[in-house]
Amino acid sequence: MNRALTILVVMLVAVGFNYAQEQSNTLPQKRTTALRIATNIKLDGKLDEAIWQEAVVATNFIENDPAPGETPSQASEVRVLYDNQAIYIGATLYDAHPDSILQELSERDNMGNTDWFGVIIDAYQDGQNGLGFFVTPAGVQLDTKYSALGGGNNGPGIIFSGDRNWDAVWGSEARITADGWVIEMKIPYMALRFPDKQMQEWNINFGRQVRRNREQSFWNPVDPQEQGFVRQSGTMTGIRDIKAPIRLSATPFIAVYAENYRDKTSNPSSTWGRSFNGGMDIKYGINDALTLDMTLIPDFGESISDNQVLNLSPFEVRFDENRQFFTEGTELFNKGGLFYSRRVGGTPMHYWAVEGGDLLEEGEEIISNPQTTQLINATKVSGRLENGLGIGFFNAVAGQTSALVKSPEGAEREIQTSPLTNYNVFVLDQNLKNNSFITLVNTNVLRAGADYDANTTGTIFNLKNKKNSYGIFGSGAVSQKYYPDRADLGYRYGIGFGKISGRFNFEVYTNMESYDYDPNDLGFLRSPNERNIGFNFNYNVYEPFWKDRFNAGGFGFWTGYSRLHKPDVFTDYGLNAWAWARTKNFTNFNVWTYGEPFQTYDYFEPRTADFSRYFAYPRSFNIGAWISSDYRKKFALDINGNFRPFEADGRYRLNFGLAPRYRFSNKFSVRLSTDIYNWKNDAGFVDNWGDDIIFGVRDVFTVENFINANYTFNNKMSLNFRLRHYWSRAEYDSFHLLQEDGHLGTTDYNSFNDNSFNAFTIDCIYRWRFAPGSDIFIIWKNGIFGYDNLEESIIYNYNDSVNRLWDTPQSNSLSIKVIYFLDYLAVTGGNKNADKLDAGDDRDGWRMRGGRRR
Repeated sequence: MNRALTILVVMLVAVGFNYAQEQSNTLPQKRTTALRIATNIKLDGKLDEAIWQEAVVATNFIENDPAPGETPSQASEVRVLYDNQAIYIGATLYDAHPDSILQELSERDNMGNTDWFGVIIDAYQDGQNGLGFFVTPAGVQLDTKYSALGGGNNGPGIIFSGDRNWDAVWGSEARITADGWVIEMKIPYMALRFPDKQMQEWNINFGRQVRRNREQSFWNPVDPQEQGFVRQSGTMTGIRDIKAPIRLSATPFIAVYAENYRDKTSNPSSTWGRSFNGGMDIKYGINDALTLDMTLIPDFGESISDNQVLNLSPFEVRFDENRQFFTEGTELFNKGGLFYSRRVGGTPMHYWAVEGGDLLEEGEEIISNPQTTQLINATKVSGRLENGLGIGFFNAVAGQTSALVKSPEGAEREIQTSPLTNYNVFVLDQNLKNNSFITLVNTNVLRAGADYDANTTGTIFNLKNKKNSYGIFGSGAVSQKYYPDRADLGYRYGIGFGKISGRFNFEVYTNMESYDYDPNDLGFLRSPNERNIGFNFNYNVYEPFWKDRFNAGGFGFWTGYSRLHKPDVFTDYGLNAWAWARTKNFTNFNVWTYGEPFQTYDYFEPRTADFSRYFAYPRSFNIGAWISSDYRKKFALDINGNFRPFEADGRYRLNFGLAPRYRFSNKFSVRLSTDIYNWKNDAGFVDNWGDDIIFGVRDVFTVENFINANYTFNNKMSLNFRLRHYWSRAEYDSFHLLQEDGHLGTTDYNSFNDNSFNAFTIDCIYRWRFAPGSDIFIIWKNGIFGYDNLEESIIYNYNDSVNRLWDTPQSNSLSIKVIYFLDYLAVTGGNKNADKLDAGDDRDGWRMRGGRRR
């Protein structure tokens, strides 16, 4: 049956794409012209130089949200100038009520409750890749890098959907006037990538938000029903005889740490330590397209703490990447999902073998067992050639890591938990016509000594018709592990077809992962050995309807059928439906339901390596909803919840979340959130007891709280406070033998297996942009983690979880980190006119202005 369905999908893909290719459409494009200047432009937000009045005016913006195609409530005029060093954007943003312009302050690359203006530049005119530069009336900058979008629409929020971790050095100045507000921007060629030719023609667009109206508009129309945001840009001509400058910058840093560890059960109960770290990030433009980034002896002290959880599942927990080097400019490496950067400098490969005692001799105790490997250096080269070929190369080296253990006689020895390891990623990504692409990705892990090496090679493609209304997409990969005596080979593939633009969209697809497919040495795969086929459709409207009570809404449906690859057996069938809407007052809500109408079979929960056993999962039904109020108000509230009853005695899952936020002023805001998860009579794996697999019926109760407070002194200085408290406990009611038919039977097993996990973290980060591209961080981190599986110490209720925090071992770290941005031309005098914009002189001062280089 599964093979027949797969063949049907492939036939639908072929027939559908053949039809789609016959469709054609030419998007409307506005045109503007940049004017060359020979005079200096002072960035002061005034546009009072006479040359501005000679420039071509780009005007007549078109609304994108909430009423697509309409004329915006406020007029906008944009002019573009250029010289041999930069382009200059001057925007006059008229507003009939300038005293009502919203301008909440926020940290760089984050937009609060504020108006904004931005420019999107696609210099290679490929319709997929572009750069965005945005400024608020308060002078807060945001820049982002766009890459090929897989599908979907261009509704609210698409403007900031790119890689916001990418940062450039550029200048801007905003000023509120009697007629609205004015923005003046200077974007140096060092921040841009463009073809090496005499006459330049770029795709460009300008955007604006009037926040009090939640109104978003663009110079060249952006249809929220059309797939592809960057491709809906206008055209700019007039730029000629410009050259890319030498792009070489260094960002040295120093960091000092004072650390305290407190454990009331130890003697002494409190210990102090200190450390010093120094290193450097280097960025070099190999040519006009390719950029080299290096980090030497990196320090990631300003990265926020991971959200640790109690994991009762058979699957690995995936944590977000918060380290700047691994989040900035990595869009090429992330294609295909074969690169999970947390593997680099992550948990040593034999860490758990030490923790679990597998590598310990009788009576040995663990003195130290580092949870992360030491990253020595990392390098990446990335960029896109004029012919649309994107090239990416990543290399990192992590040092050897060892645990220290002690015998009962007091003898100490080291156990290697991770060898010296080299990580590599290589990517070729070719842009094709019609916003299409094909990509080749290779990841490679080489380890010193006897540990195995790994290699994964994959390809991804996305082909669209001229209208970008239909697309065929697919991927495939081969994983290999090289042991001294053998090589393990696995593979996966997938293909699908869908309608990707318009009000009505659909998708049909099939995927397969073989039994031995394992890319996890440098990638992330939750579970292998699966085959599935699915279909979904959705219908969305991004304009007022139902007598203008709503300004956007939609509904959709999904169904999916799954089997194992080996053995070839049925596992799951599910149905999902949803509907959403946004009222004219900008309250958002969503309702959804999910059901598994048949008996399903979980081959992962029994934790057998050969997938020979399964758990007969009872039928279930899930219904949920969320609602979000208008964020323009000082007080806003998000609420979500769902209820999932099972066809089993008293078994259900009830989840509820509440997240109020309050904006005290344009500088200070607080957001709280609480999520409660109550899983009653949940069933899951407990233990292997001889040849028996033991399951338990348990009550799992979890509470997670966040406090996020942000105070922004000005557009260069901020203080962010983040507190998280997480508590979860699993209390077993009974134990059962997993029978051959997947159901639960009786057993004499009665070991104690209750457990709880209590986690408390604080990340308090003060950041001051004391000079262009340069920062001072003062960071306080607090961490309390307590896992208990002993009857006398388990925490069974939430109040005790709070009270016990102060008796649990905790660590505190206070650090100061100084980062200084150095540009080669400014340091060497390569540009004699270089000066600081902060002094009021714009002459090439962009080299020491704004943006992060880390």
